Amino acid sequence: MKCPECLTVNEFSARSCLTCGYKFVPQEGTPVRHTGFYAGYFAFRELVTPHLIKVVYIVGAGLLTAVGVLSIVSPDTLSGYAEDPTRTRLGGILLLSGGNLVWRMLCEGAILLFSLHEILVSIDDRTRALVMQGEVTRK
Repeated sequence: MKCPECLTVNEFSARSCLTCGYKFVPQEGTPVRHTGFYAGYFAFRELVTPHLIKVVYIVGAGLLTAVGVLSIVSPDTLSGYAEDPTRTRLGGILLLSGGNLVWRMLCEGAILLFSLHEILVSIDDRTRALVMQGEVTRK
């Protein structure tokens, strides 16, 4: 915070100027105006895709698990059973462990991209609030 008397830059939380002792008057900041869900939705500040990715993850993980368990327990229901049931069972084990892990990592990567958007929106809101506080302080 800049002192209006001697123009010394003090810490924002300072109650008085370190150089001249001028007492700072606490300023009331204007609250950040948060938009509602629909306003944020139509302004693309609230994203729907991360929620869809979570649903797609659950469905995909369920399918991967079902096929993996089916290939371990009952490999004769799959087309590769006639060739080698042991290989079909090993494929089911790999699908259960590795397939679900890779599927999880892919979905997490997609959600990470969208969480970057949310972080940038948060930074934008905080910056706007600080600018508004600066305008209130200058008046």
